[in-house]
Amino acid sequence: MCIACLAFALYTAFSASAQDVTVRIHLARPFGYFVGDLIHARIDVSAPPEALLSRASLPNPGPLTGSLELRDVKLRETVEHGARLWRLDLTYQNFYVALDVREIEIPSFDLAISTAAGAETVKVPAWRVGVSPLREITPQKQEEATDYMRPDGSAVFVNETTPRNLAIGAGAAALLALALVARDRAWPPFQRRKVRVFSALANELSARRIESGDGDFGAAIQSVHRALDAVNGATLLSADLPDFLRRRSEFGPLRADFERFFAASKRRFFGGERSSDDFRADELTRFVSALAKRERAG
Repeated sequence: MCIACLAFALYTAFSASAQDVTVRIHLARPFGYFVGDLIHARIDVSAPPEALLSRASLPNPGPLTGSLELRDVKLRETVEHGARLWRLDLTYQNFYVALDVREIEIPSFDLAISTAAGAETVKVPAWRVGVSPLREITPQKQEEATDYMRPDGSAVFVNETTPRNLAIGAGAAALLALALVARDRAWPPFQRRKVRVFSALANELSARRIESGDGDFGAAIQSVHRALDAVNGATLLSADLPDFLRRRSEFGPLRADFERFFAASKRRFFGGERSSDDFRADELTRFVSALAKRERAG
């Protein structure tokens, strides 16, 4: 029975102490501040979880003494280990011009906290920080005024060869790319480049999407004839095909397609029985695309 009473008494004592309001002050450093320096402090206030802090009781930024000013106040609230924790981040600025090393006092302030037991005032005690003087360091006496100045630092040698070579190479590559684009687009001085007749016709047929049985297919065959005439420089008939392929050897691998095309054209426009070997619309488009490819290669 006595042991049970003792255990209950210890539990009550620890519970009461856990519910007390505690204040802890943390400083970035307690000494070494000069005039104009900022002094950062963190105040941790721990209270029961149901406690409430009156924000009106927080210190207001502004002058505290003739040589100390509160610049900024930030409050963060959280719950840690079953207790309410308020974390105050305070920033002071020191304007005290110290003649020697000494301590100055950061004034205390009160916080109003409401708990289940009622409202109470928690005092954040004053604390002290060390300030240091700014003292002049007198150099040894020199004969000349220039002797008080430090010599100029040596310049670092920079090798400009590599960047210059890279710039020249990049410029040459850019000019080459520009020349290739100008040739492809027939910009001056490449505007007299041979007209790519088959390339233009291939683009036209792809856009028209002709069908084998309609009138556009006949018009497409006539367009191919006109393109062949333009490339040949005169009307190109089937009998002229061997001579044309000798002069324009880049089209030689397409001899069989040429012969099929002329045979299909003759049957369509001059009569004759249809053949299963006749050109269809898609085959005609592929034939013109092959001509355009050979034209670009030549």
